[in-house]
Amino acid sequence: MPRPEILPVKKVIGFTNEMMEAIETWRAKQKPIPNVSDAIRQLIDIGLKARAGAKDRE
Repeated sequence: MPRPEILPVKKVIGFTNEMMEAIETWRAKQKPIPNVSDAIRQLIDIGLKARAGAKDRE
């Protein structure tokens, strides 16, 4: 039986070397260290929550 799909939507995106270095730096400071895909998802979530909070303060 195949493994259930947890994250069914896939996107291919590009990053600059500087962006990947920043992701790697952030990722290395996390405990436990997430894989790159999880780190990117976490950073997007942090950004979206920050944006939502900023809108609430407007």
